[in-house]
Amino acid sequence: MVIDLQETTRCVGATVILRVPSGVRESRPVSNEPKRLHAHAVKRILDRQSGELVGWLYEWNTGELVPRWKTKIQNDVVYD
Repeated sequence: MVIDLQETTRCVGATVILRVPSGVRESRPVSNEPKRLHAHAVKRILDRQSGELVGWLYEWNTGELVPRWKTKIQNDVVYD
């Protein structure tokens, strides 16, 4: 499924708020676990060697921590 991020992402100052489109929310299996509704960036992910920003770590309303990469998944990283 392709998601148009312009419709699901909103910037507020230095914070980016991600929202899960309703079609995705409704297609997830029904369980007693809370649904992912919104997230906010809690840390920056930097390349360990170059110090370049390669992504952000987001915390969802469920407490889950999920990385969001700028381009591709990186392995040798530090959280700032």
